[in-house]
Amino acid sequence: MLSISLSCVWLILISMFTLCVKESATDADICMLSIYRYSEFHRDGQKLIKEGLMVLDLNHRGFTSDERVLPKEDAGCCICLTSYEDGNSLLSLLCNHHFHSSCIVKWLRINATCPLCKYHILNG
Repeated sequence: MLSISLSCVWLILISMFTLCVKESATDADICMLSIYRYSEFHRDGQKLIKEGLMVLDLNHRGFTSDERVLPKEDAGCCICLTSYEDGNSLLSLLCNHHFHSSCIVKWLRINATCPLCKYHILNG
């Protein structure tokens, strides 16, 4: 009877450990993500009122141009809960969620999933 209860405790402990262990992302994994700059200004220099732009940072990628329009209500980091400011560096995950670069890098080094939708950046 004692051996059965010890095996149950052992099984429960192993299960809890397995659930608690999280896979983290490496620097190489993080470098594969697209880096953007947040801009409150249109290309012609006019300030955007109801939206902002996520512009692909060409210093880190090839020569492709990619812009994403962000409504003001979506122009904020869900990790630190602050709004994006002009010039902020942003990372976009494959699930299309975006965060301050510094915030999401810290997160991904602990847990390789999107904080919003739990998309696993290593396994897809």
